[in-house]
Amino acid sequence: MYKAVGVLCILVGCAGWGHSLAGQEKERVRHLRALSQMLSQMRSEISYGKHTMPEICLSLAELNDECYSRCFGRIYERTEGEGGTDFPKVWEEEIGKCLEPLPLREDERRTVTELAKSLRFREEGGQAGRVGQAELFFEGRYRQAEEAVENRSKMIHSVSILTGLLLAILML
Repeated sequence: MYKAVGVLCILVGCAGWGHSLAGQEKERVRHLRALSQMLSQMRSEISYGKHTMPEICLSLAELNDECYSRCFGRIYERTEGEGGTDFPKVWEEEIGKCLEPLPLREDERRTVTELAKSLRFREEGGQAGRVGQAELFFEGRYRQAEEAVENRSKMIHSVSILTGLLLAILML
């Protein structure tokens, strides 16, 4: 009786672990899409709206995604409210804190975090071009991850259940 309960607990635990990992993959796809859309909005605000980066952060603070909206709100407050604190430094700190708990890869985090350093161009074309490059990077990653997420989720579920079965066999 106790062995059966133990085997069942192991199987449920491993299946839950697999479900959690598959959920992280889907969450990564969602964040890649959100970052691509935000960068697209930034590019259009720079090119057509002729807004400054703090003003763009204020408009991005009105997004529906709570994580990003709070982050952009803090960037705006720190750069506009405190007499124009160094924008790239504030961007790197706030975006870094925002992206840290998210299931993104290191190069994806670095691309967003270091974006403000490359926006020191005086003219809008250079700034919009750099944001456009980052947007294309995230668009490609998003499409790639979206195509692979279903297969990866199935594989993760299968491996987690097989791991549970292997552990259960070893425990018997």
